[in-house]
Amino acid sequence: MIKFFKSWAEITRIYALPMSIFSWFAAFAYSFANNGNITYGFIALAGICLAHLGANMFDDYVDFHVLPKKYDEDDNLILMNAQKNKCSYILDSTITIKQLFFAVILCFVTAFSIGVYLASKTGMGVYIFMVLGGFLGVVYPLMGKLRLCETIIALIYGPLLFGGVNYVMTGSYDWHTLIVCIPTMLMTVNLLYTDTMLDYDIDNNERKKTIANMFSSKLKAHAFHKFLLISAYLSVCLIAIFDISDWEIFLTWGTIPLALNLLDSMKMYITDDNTDPEKQDFVSCMDNLDEVQKSEAEAFMFRMYQARNLMVCFSLIFGLTLMLYK
Repeated sequence: MIKFFKSWAEITRIYALPMSIFSWFAAFAYSFANNGNITYGFIALAGICLAHLGANMFDDYVDFHVLPKKYDEDDNLILMNAQKNKCSYILDSTITIKQLFFAVILCFVTAFSIGVYLASKTGMGVYIFMVLGGFLGVVYPLMGKLRLCETIIALIYGPLLFGGVNYVMTGSYDWHTLIVCIPTMLMTVNLLYTDTMLDYDIDNNERKKTIANMFSSKLKAHAFHKFLLISAYLSVCLIAIFDISDWEIFLTWGTIPLALNLLDSMKMYITDDNTDPEKQDFVSCMDNLDEVQKSEAEAFMFRMYQARNLMVCFSLIFGLTLMLYK
């Protein structure tokens, strides 16, 4: 049973789920502070998580069909120009491609059913957020050709998630969600940007267009990484300017050391992609870190965990300070 759950944790990339949970938490906190329905907020979380896991698997489903393949000297099927361990659970026959497709459909249909239920309770406006979010999630794997992946993630985890959660909790649309969503949205985009920085060479080989490989060198892409994180922290000022929260919102700046640690770690990766930074106490809470250290993807996964933990800590503090303003 434990092996079964570990396999599905890998297949669904459940390690990335905190980006949805803590983005939801920030939206939930704002809606809670505005007398939102707590029960509907948690039901929305279930739908968001299922949609996220389905999108992760659908991304692998598309990549498995699109990426070029070949057989190695041991007659094992491998994906060419792909990041380490990409679709490994399909290649090693943990599950079949048909089973993966069925799992994708199951997640999407269940998430859709949750949306229908919430619409029946709170209003037809739920369908707008659900349809737009679902459409963007489905086309996301194909947007690498148009350099739109980061934009889609920003829309999904920004206006759509915050507007949708607020709608199901309060029964109406609040334009302030367009402001509230900006800080955590940028932190979530930073998580994706970290991924594309780590895959800079691979994405170039696949002719996948990202904001990172838009720059002529990794050092220039790293400079934009700094700009992205600075923008996230400065955007917190908007929350105070629009009187959405009080001075407590600036407690989010307490996560700046984590951001600096990530930037240093990424610069080290640019120099040598097999080098791991010194393990800091505040990044020790990483799932399966011992197993990751034994794998070929240690350098990659460690930095992804750093970016994820930064996003989690920032969003958690952000949400709690919004609640304090109730």
